[in-house]
Amino acid sequence: MLDDMPVQTVDEGYVKLKTLASGISLTDVLMYEGKIPLPVPSSPVIIGHQCVGMITEVGEGVAALSRGDRVAIDPYVNCKNCTPCKENRNDECEKLFCYGIDDNGFMSDFVVVPASIAYKLPERVTDSDAVFTEHIALSINAVSKLNLENGEHIVIVGANALGIILAQVALYYQAIPILVDTDAAALAVAEELGVYYTVNSVEADPMKKIFSITGGRMADAAAFVATSHMSFGRSLDYVKVGGRVALTGWSKLSEDVTGSFSGILNKQLKVFGVNNGVRMFPSAINLLATRTINVSRLIGREVKFEEVDKAMSENAEGLDRFVKTVVKP
Repeated sequence: MLDDMPVQTVDEGYVKLKTLASGISLTDVLMYEGKIPLPVPSSPVIIGHQCVGMITEVGEGVAALSRGDRVAIDPYVNCKNCTPCKENRNDECEKLFCYGIDDNGFMSDFVVVPASIAYKLPERVTDSDAVFTEHIALSINAVSKLNLENGEHIVIVGANALGIILAQVALYYQAIPILVDTDAAALAVAEELGVYYTVNSVEADPMKKIFSITGGRMADAAAFVATSHMSFGRSLDYVKVGGRVALTGWSKLSEDVTGSFSGILNKQLKVFGVNNGVRMFPSAINLLATRTINVSRLIGREVKFEEVDKAMSENAEGLDRFVKTVVKP
């Protein structure tokens, strides 16, 4: 529902943006349907945690940004006071705050955010492409946590937008991704974007295919995409004994992950949870600017604010499962 919001003041250390593009994510759809609890029960919240905007006003104390700068916004704000923050592990903050989930998000004409989470965009990065900066940042964080080495195999379970981007990031770090899903169209797009090994688990046994690709060793690591429709328990079968597994996605969706966890114990796997890309936005923007990561095939369509209701319903029905709807004013 469209509504008029009160004018926001720009305090010290903050900037005001004119929204140029935002993305409809699965968390947005679930909040829209009432399947994710609101931060304040019965109070409406503006959805949207992926945003590209142009700075229209700069608060006192902001030196690195100016009016007219085009920026991508990292929706996460760390508390700076907990032990992980003090140890420079901001992505593991105990009180991590996310715009669009914990408070009003970015699907509005203007937003005010801390200057510290606004990152300048090169001219060659389009607004629609920059909406995927959060996906890329999260993927870089996942690859970093898994400590992937040159030539190692990583099975990525789930070929939605995040899974396809994660496979491209793995390639950048010279690992060998194997993307598993049931959606032939999504896997075909991944192949177009340079992912050589894909497995359609409807048409082939993933275990046999991965066994063959890895020369019988199975994968060194796996990344399970929590926003996919795949089985987490099954994904553990694809990793060698003593391997590493990253459960990737957005934490509000973790309750939907099902499957047996016995494989973790049986194989003595090292498991990491990765739900954000804090600190990784500059690297993510660089990968977009250099065309290392290609998201052009992941943009399903662009809609106006007044079309968001319809777009939400269609996303809920799964019509945009592996491509993103981009909202522009």
